[in-house]
Amino acid sequence: MLHFNVIMPNSSTKLRSLLSSRPLRRMSILVAIPIVVICLGGWQQSRPKSGSIPEFATDVAPIFQKNCVSCHSSTTHKGGLVLDSYEALMKGGKDGRVVAAHDADNSLLMEMITGDVDPQMPLNSAPLPQTDIAVIRSWINAGATAPPPGTVLSTSTPVLPSISPQVPVVSPVSSVKFSPDGSVLAVGGFQRVRLVDANSGKVLAELTGHADAVRSLAFSPDGKMIAAAGGFPQREGEIKIWDLQSRQLIRTLKGHTDSIYSIAWSPDGKLIASGSYDKMVKLWDVVSGKEARNLQDHIDAVFAVAFSPDGKHLASASQDRTVKIWDIATGKRLYTLSDASDGLTTLAFSPAGDKLAAAGYDKTIYIWQLGEEDGHLLHSLIADEDSVLSLAWSRDGEILVTASSDGSIRFRDPDLNLKGMVDRQPDWVQSLDISPDGKWLAAGRYNGSLSLYDAKTYSESRSIGIFDPLPPIGNGKSQEAASR
Repeated sequence: MLHFNVIMPNSSTKLRSLLSSRPLRRMSILVAIPIVVICLGGWQQSRPKSGSIPEFATDVAPIFQKNCVSCHSSTTHKGGLVLDSYEALMKGGKDGRVVAAHDADNSLLMEMITGDVDPQMPLNSAPLPQTDIAVIRSWINAGATAPPPGTVLSTSTPVLPSISPQVPVVSPVSSVKFSPDGSVLAVGGFQRVRLVDANSGKVLAELTGHADAVRSLAFSPDGKMIAAAGGFPQREGEIKIWDLQSRQLIRTLKGHTDSIYSIAWSPDGKLIASGSYDKMVKLWDVVSGKEARNLQDHIDAVFAVAFSPDGKHLASASQDRTVKIWDIATGKRLYTLSDASDGLTTLAFSPAGDKLAAAGYDKTIYIWQLGEEDGHLLHSLIADEDSVLSLAWSRDGEILVTASSDGSIRFRDPDLNLKGMVDRQPDWVQSLDISPDGKWLAAGRYNGSLSLYDAKTYSESRSIGIFDPLPPIGNGKSQEAASR
């Protein structure tokens, strides 16, 4: 029997917040059922023939891959137990070995998956089918034999179909970022980044080949490179680094097991930080392209990361309602800011680096005073009528700007006093950025539109058409049906 865990938000507001924080997933909901039906065959797992001894690679590992590695992998090793390789399984966890060869009844692994000891595994999920339990039991009793050297483990990855639009659609603007000199505005959308002349609005170049929505952008401090992050939901995150002069791809960084929602480039240009829905924060060496550190402490999706202006610290904001402050040199978590009452989607350091602002689902802006070993809350304000989707702090420190799913953009001073507002946005503003000279605010929306606002008068200066509509694919009848 197939079991599906469905998490229902406790209000329509939370649902809108969740959807807005995961661009393009509003469309995914509409096609979820067809995808499940088509993909069921991809999850079929081979079973050992009656009377034969199960093998780890073909019979046991796929069970772990499907049910266990989200909590027990080389990157997320709860209880110190890793189940994505034979060697790691046999090593055990913090409580010692979990497999006793030839003795399934006295193996901790079997006791936990059968519920003989608490907590029963998989945690907070339906128990394993009896057929899966029988396979694991039989493999252990037969000696828990290792796979032959060089064996590639099966991951039972489903094949996802390509679902083409039946009516014209425009890519949402999922990220915006000004270059360090303010001359170029980078705009991220579905599978592409467009570079726009910030003065004229002319499209200068297009960077293509991204896996999915480009959810975050970061320029190198010298303005010579740009990093664009996203990836396939529930499959793989990616960061592509481009040379801006040649418009050539330098390298692609991979390591996250879910979409990346935020990246930041360190002030010295040596590191890129990334936060992902897989709960991980990673630091990447820009030159080698290798993972430098994996910062693991959040217990839910990480939606925002930012380096302090001096480059010594990193802040990460998560759906687990916390902001964590990390020491870059050691990778140590220095402290946690846990004043928020719901998930946090966005954050920004003050220009001096002594304060940090964050906001999210609870409609509240939080500002903390930061110290070396701790931080304390300076201000908090229920600032909007719905979830806050994006936040930016001007270079001069005088203005905080927020965008909310209530359809507004609000301008505030550092004490959170309201200075101005632009309401009745045509759709959710998913991304904001303030130009380095503080004159312009770029706002990218879910409906694919982009506007530049005067940061002093709050008036719209220019509306820029960024992405062309994708033409419908299919015959006339299917297009007609889809439009109804």
